[in-house]
Order: sequence, then C-alpha cells, then structure tokens
Amino acid sequence: MNICYISNSASPSKNASSLQIAKLCEYISKQKHNVKLILPKTGDKKNFNKFYKIKYKYKLVRLKAFKTFPIGINYYLYSIFAIIKSDYKKQDLFLTRNFFTSFILSLLCKKHILEIHDDIKIESRIVQLLVKYFKILNYNFLIKIITTTQSLKKRYRDYGVIEKKIQVLHNASSLKSQFNPDSKKKNLNIGYFGSIFHSRGIEMILKLSVLDKINDYYIFGGTKKEIDKIKHKARNKNLFFSPHIPYSKVNIEIKNMDVCILPYTSKITVAGNVGDISKFTSPLKLFDYMKLGKLIISSNLSVLREVLVDKENSLLVNRFNDEKEWYKKISLVSKNFKKSTTIRNNAFNYAKKFDLNWRVKKLLSF
Repeated sequence: MNICYISNSASPSKNASSLQIAKLCEYISKQKHNVKLILPKTGDKKNFNKFYKIKYKYKLVRLKAFKTFPIGINYYLYSIFAIIKSDYKKQDLFLTRNFFTSFILSLLCKKHILEIHDDIKIESRIVQLLVKYFKILNYNFLIKIITTTQSLKKRYRDYGVIEKKIQVLHNASSLKSQFNPDSKKKNLNIGYFGSIFHSRGIEMILKLSVLDKINDYYIFGGTKKEIDKIKHKARNKNLFFSPHIPYSKVNIEIKNMDVCILPYTSKITVAGNVGDISKFTSPLKLFDYMKLGKLIISSNLSVLREVLVDKENSLLVNRFNDEKEWYKKISLVSKNFKKSTTIRNNAFNYAKKFDLNWRVKKLLSF
C-alpha cells in the first residue's frame, strides 16, 4: 500500500512522540509498504535517519511553518497543506495523531487511522466541538482509532465513539532485544530516563539517594540548566546526572543499569508542568526497559497495571510518595536474586512478543 503519515511533531527532537512516529514509519516500510512521512520543517538540523537510526528508509516531506498567521490558525492550515502535499489521491491509507487532519481526510473520503494518546480536553475548543457534537470520530472513512491504554479507550467511548471502532495497542520498543543474566551484586546501578519535571518523581530519586547508602542512582534527562536547578538538593556521591542522551545511545545506558525506575507522582504533568496524564500514560521508556530485560520498579498507577503485574514482571510501589517503601522494593532485588531474574525474564518476554513488528501488523489489520 501507499501509506502517508501526517505528523505535527518537530523532528528530529527529544520528544518521545517524534521517536515513536519515526520508528513506526520505519517498521511499516520494513513490511514492504511505500511510506511517506509529512512533518513540520522544525526540530534539530541533524540528519533524520542518523538521529533515529533508520535502517528501512522512507520518503520525508517537510512543510514550512506559517509564521505570518496566529499559532491557532497555523494548526489548521498545516493539516490542509499537509494533505495537499501528500498527493492524497494516490494514497491508499493515511495515519495521523491530529484530530483536525482526520476531519479533513473524512471530508475527502480518504481512509485513515487516528492514533490517540491523550484526552480530548487538551485540544482546542473547535476540535472538542467536532468530536463531541459532530461525532467526527464515528465517520466511516476513519476506519480505526488506536488508543495506547484501555483507560483512554473507555474515555472516548464515554464521548460517544463507537466501541468496536477503537483498538487498544500499547506502545512498543524499537530497541533490539537483549537479556543479559546479571551476576549477584550488592551495589546496584539504578537508572531513570526521561523528563525531570517534579511529577516524574525526580524528588523521590533525590530522597532515595540520601537514604540508600549502598546503591548508585543515575538520572538521564533534562537540559544542563534544568539539572543545575535540582542538583544542589542532593550532593551525595551516589547520585549522578546526565543531560538528555540521543536515541542512538539510550540502549547502551539502559544496559548499564541493574534496575530502572518509574517513580511517578499521582499527578503527571507534561512540558510546561501543565495537564495531568496519570490516567492515560503509556511511557515508551517502560517498554524500552522491558525489551532490554531490566528489573522495573514503578509507582503503582492503575494505568500502568495494564502492562505491569507486581512480582511477575515488575515491582510496584503502593505508597509511592514514601521513599522508605521504594527502598524496601530496591532491597528485595539484591536479597532475592533468583526471583529478580524471573521478574526480569517475564518482562523481557512480554516486550519481545509485543514488539513494534507486532504492533504494525495489528495496526494495519482491518
């Protein structure tokens, strides 16, 4: 098929969404489809294919931003011009995460799939109106809606979307599977990868590094400026910081860790410290950790329990605002090596089975 993905994400960039889209297009191309990715002419000036380690290449089309128009209008103009630029009459299928793009494609009678990662509440009033009152998500030419969690599917079902139209596909890692049996260690490397907003649990890692006199803690993420703002809060010798690392090096650093943690707070904000995605989040790094066979310790959020099972493929912390509870879980890793290895292996097998190849096949089955 001729498949066109219309993206609003700046690429290359540090954003997980940009990475997910780039790798999804690669794996669709890998399955012998003709893929075109349309994206804004923004982001880093680095080579796209090198930045994302693209092996199965596809066509890139970059659109300039409409700087003379207000930001809100740019959003809608981009969708219209991206569809025109796609040579839409020759495309068999479109993919997008953009609601307005979906609306225009339906008006043009073009088959497409809409992937949703957030509640409609974060969208503009016009988009909310189109979804809630004009029921654009039930239009026939929108052949499938993908949500990344069951909780998000339920939310859109409550908005009046036909349930059978929604398919849940959790995120999947594009990293190469690798499970290395660890030797027994008294001193563990405990890693966190990602944004360093308060809601991502950075304060908890700082507290843990003070409480824990045995293990080493590594935080990979944020800018140097962001790191400098929090570094002074814990100057102990077992805490290490590294600014955001490029995707090409992520697997190397994760491999160096014994334990990877997801110390979320009850409210998870996004860039700018706004919103709350705690009911719907499906963090890509979780699946990266699993794909590399790491022991995962996570806050016990209901949405994460769609994938994680305590003492089976992870260790979950119930009172996740209490550093002593986190320390108890970390201590279990060293005390019960055999059980820890079983948990790691279960997580690894999950990620190996439900990988990006599997996700693409499910995505394109209709």
